[in-house]
Amino acid sequence: MAELAPPIRRRFSTRAAAVFAAGLSFALMLLSGLVLVIAPAGRIARDLGWTLATLDRTQWEVLHLTASVLFTAVVLWHLALHAATLKNLVWGAATHSLRHGTELLAASLAVLGIVALVLADLPPASWLRLLAGFMKREYW
Repeated sequence: MAELAPPIRRRFSTRAAAVFAAGLSFALMLLSGLVLVIAPAGRIARDLGWTLATLDRTQWEVLHLTASVLFTAVVLWHLALHAATLKNLVWGAATHSLRHGTELLAASLAVLGIVALVLADLPPASWLRLLAGFMKREYW
């Protein structure tokens, strides 16, 4: 019978921790945001004694806000850990010229497009507003 080698103890990876923390805090922020969309308005929730998974609306709001702050902090930590890589993605190390300019422009336009859809109250942003209104009107 062959002997198994003892497991190798790896040192803690701050990069992996940053990635996992960003993903998990985003998932928590997404879940709490979805709950708040379907939850009744504050006064109605209080009058009904509404809870989901033992949390009332105010607790879900605090969870959402806390998850959002955590996500922001973790993203900043992630950016700090990968500053050199990000710098090389934007500015070529050898040529000191703009690299991935097309990708940067596409991402910027996507974000600005979402903001424009919200400001103009156009789909799909308006659909989310209508969904939240529907949940409040029809169920609460």
